[in-house]
Amino acid sequence: MQITGGIDFVSGLVLVVFIATYLVISSEKVNRTATSLLGMGLVGVILWAAGAGTFSSIVEHIEWDIVLFVTAMMIIVTIASGTGMFQFLAIQLTRPTHANTRQLYIAFLAFVFVISLALDTTSTMLIMAPLSIELCKSLEIDFKPFLISEAVVCNFASIPSIVGAVPNLVIAEETGLDPGLLFISLMPLSLILFLVSIPILLRYFEIFLGTSQQDAVDEILLVNSRFMIRSQKDFYGSIIALFVLVLVFTLGHESGFETAMIAILVASILLIGSREKVDDILQRVNWGTIFFLVGLFGLVAALDITGIIDFIAVAVGAMIGDNEIIALAFMIWIPGLLSAVIDNIPISAVVAPIAVQFAYISPLLPIALIVGVNIGGFIFPIGSPANILAMAFAEKEHNTISMKEFAKIATPLGILMLVIATGWFILLSMIF
Repeated sequence: MQITGGIDFVSGLVLVVFIATYLVISSEKVNRTATSLLGMGLVGVILWAAGAGTFSSIVEHIEWDIVLFVTAMMIIVTIASGTGMFQFLAIQLTRPTHANTRQLYIAFLAFVFVISLALDTTSTMLIMAPLSIELCKSLEIDFKPFLISEAVVCNFASIPSIVGAVPNLVIAEETGLDPGLLFISLMPLSLILFLVSIPILLRYFEIFLGTSQQDAVDEILLVNSRFMIRSQKDFYGSIIALFVLVLVFTLGHESGFETAMIAILVASILLIGSREKVDDILQRVNWGTIFFLVGLFGLVAALDITGIIDFIAVAVGAMIGDNEIIALAFMIWIPGLLSAVIDNIPISAVVAPIAVQFAYISPLLPIALIVGVNIGGFIFPIGSPANILAMAFAEKEHNTISMKEFAKIATPLGILMLVIATGWFILLSMIF
């Protein structure tokens, strides 16, 4: 049952549960997966009690293709990591820098930038955080500048790619966004943001990027990277699988290939090749994040069923009118600032239908939304799963990254990038 014309009692209750769920998640005092699933269950009870819908209707509205895509990508990354591929790459990245701390720092961030075009931000941090920590510990330097910077870079480096972040998939699914247009529009911006961020990050973390002990450097450089490879068959199989994924994600849109379908096929083939290790691989998949997404999408589905999203769209329309520049600025700044304090995935799911409704103003609105939620995601630590993972890995090593410590560099850098992005979209609007 769709409720239209405003926010009535039932839709108001659903909105209260939605907001309360994210306030609790943001407090970091309760497990976020359990909280999102509880929120989904509560809105189901509200709809059932009011006769406004059923729990099944919520389940039907969940973006299951995105859930399956994220699951498949986590399986692929887990298998690739188990082959020693990423440890091999870490040694290969370290050797040309001769373990010079500043050069190594830049090399790692450049590597994050590149792989963020093919992997989602969660997968990127699952790869980079353990590698960075182990390498920094070996070189006897602080790993926190690496983790904070990698979380920042993977968030904005993901913007040109449909599969670079879950919000990109959510927005593309809702708006029918062309991956080619997204890449052409945003790859130059992503490069500009990278070139702007490197000197700022280097200057800020300069005192932390000290000189490594020479004996530690010598020990690292003596390691034969080939010894990192645990199975050559699985190693080369993972390389081929990742290459196929990138190729199909980049070129397959015109052929009608769905990203979730390809990811599931590749993941299942790699699992079959792993034989007796399948159970172990599946145990190492981050199921908490997957069920967190299910709960989030369930909450957003309730907003859609009760007409809250349509109500928000009407309010947005009254603000932006038919002005393209105002509409683009809105799509960058409002979702961006909201994504700083609320996980950027639900923000994307709520605002994407609004971008569709106002597509007649400019075809750039969904693209602007992608920029806003991804940059906004690192302005504050709780805005993106990548940030939370960086902090979680640091806490595991008993060298905690506080929210204040993360925000001190990320917040001003994020605001600067939103300003640059706004200028970029003004330029694009003139071209288009």
